[in-house]
Amino acid sequence: MFNKKLQDLTYQDLEDLIYIQQVGEGYNLDFKGEPKNIDDFSNKLLKIFSSFANTNGGYIIIGVEEIDKQQKGFEIRGINPAINNKNAVEWINQTINGNLEPKVFYYDPKVIEIPNTDKIAVIYQIPESSKKPHFNNRDCKYYIRQNDSSEAAKHHTIRDMFEFSRHRTEELSNFLIKRNLFNENDEDFGLTNISKQIKTEEFTAEIAVPQPLFLASFIPKYLNQDVSKVQKRDFVNWLEQNSRGYPPIPNYSVISTTKKEYSLDGVTFRSYNQSSYFDFLNNGFFEVGLCDSLFWNFEEKWEKQLVYCLHITFTAGYIINLLHFMKKFYEYINYDNEVILQLSFRNVLNFHIEGFNQTKGRREWRNYRDIPKNINHNHFKILHYFTPSSLNDDSISLITQELCEKILLGFGINDSTACFIENNIDVNTYSHIHHI
Repeated sequence: MFNKKLQDLTYQDLEDLIYIQQVGEGYNLDFKGEPKNIDDFSNKLLKIFSSFANTNGGYIIIGVEEIDKQQKGFEIRGINPAINNKNAVEWINQTINGNLEPKVFYYDPKVIEIPNTDKIAVIYQIPESSKKPHFNNRDCKYYIRQNDSSEAAKHHTIRDMFEFSRHRTEELSNFLIKRNLFNENDEDFGLTNISKQIKTEEFTAEIAVPQPLFLASFIPKYLNQDVSKVQKRDFVNWLEQNSRGYPPIPNYSVISTTKKEYSLDGVTFRSYNQSSYFDFLNNGFFEVGLCDSLFWNFEEKWEKQLVYCLHITFTAGYIINLLHFMKKFYEYINYDNEVILQLSFRNVLNFHIEGFNQTKGRREWRNYRDIPKNINHNHFKILHYFTPSSLNDDSISLITQELCEKILLGFGINDSTACFIENNIDVNTYSHIHHI
């Protein structure tokens, strides 16, 4: 449809589509002009949004009028920035989100000002949904796209859509089971042929504690699509060139490993000492696994016994780093549907938390007898769902704080601010993180 991302579109692109290419409505494109009757307009939007989500996805451009029904000519006239005394985009979003079940995912719309007028055009892109069919509460029907119109689906089509979603769910579950990410109660939780090879000097055979492991797995919902369609060589070059420059420490490299292994499924980066890896698959999944950057042990000076720790500030900083990289990565491979972040912890029973930020008047936790430790979970996982394009500096900080709060709860600590001061991590502490 367009050779640009949605947010990069301009009025000139809209002119080219309507006046130069003279593209009309079709299977993946619909136009709507200025609403004349609010109820009729909202009903049409609901049909279009649900039909695109239930079929093959598409664009709806609001602010383009049909001026010649026989020749199917169209003109960019725009709409008022307000609908029913409310911001147009807010009104449309509320209409769609309040009347379709389950909610339809769509990208943030692009608002384009019409030159020499006070009007706007609004472009929505709705991908095919992994949760279809979507039900229109207004008229109690399911819609699909047929040619250039949105039509009520027949019974057999509705049945096929439910089967499609069930198959998607099964594919995702089977993939997670295959990688041992599904059941944290399984003794092989988190173990793959790659993660099994992680080694660290902190937890050797002489220490009677199983080696801990941290995994951050980014899992796109559309696993059966080859979302990484770029050439393997170009893909690896992009990864190496875009591995640094992210908060909270811009000069820190997310992928500082240089040992590469290629396969039919993707590419794996390993550290030479086997202490970490970065695994990228062709289906858009990627995972980092590491140990000695986050976990260590030391002898407690008062009781002369080994204490095992997870450094929470290093963990928080690394999550922030990964989320910024992830956003850029999924933009690169043109994927912006839902992504699941799964943080997995393996062999962390009886581990303490280290690395609390400290300020004046704040308790300094140095006596490990007073610090709760994880006495409940040898392995556990934490999940968070989002779309890459929705992330910004503020949302990444909030997501990281939420994830760290859950990590701390897993280790027996109810203190969501333990590694944050005024919504920021201690960058000075984080800057000492070992490069993987």
